[in-house]
Amino acid sequence: MTEFISKPYDKIYVRDMIKLSLDDLIGMMSSLESASAYWVDGVLFASFAMTESEELAKKEMQNEMYLDKIIFAVYENYTKTVKSSTNLEIGVLNMQKSKLYQDLIKWLKEQSIWNE
Repeated sequence: MTEFISKPYDKIYVRDMIKLSLDDLIGMMSSLESASAYWVDGVLFASFAMTESEELAKKEMQNEMYLDKIIFAVYENYTKTVKSSTNLEIGVLNMQKSKLYQDLIKWLKEQSIWNE
């Protein structure tokens, strides 16, 4: 039988964090192919991986990940969709049960950009 092993990343490097208004986040997400954002612990967000390369694949094998950016907005309560003031609408995926995303949002809230 195949052996399955779950192993979290040792390190995730984040190149940029961008705090947006809710309207701006919805506008940006609605222009992308996958117009859905994630929600965890009062934060609506999306993360974007760096362009794949052989070097990044090697890093993945060493349990490291590189994110190009995380965009986020404060959004206290989870809803299945969220609408902007101009009636753009995106889907919202509740990722509250993901340990990885819980850790990411906890870390994000400790960064200086959170209070800007």
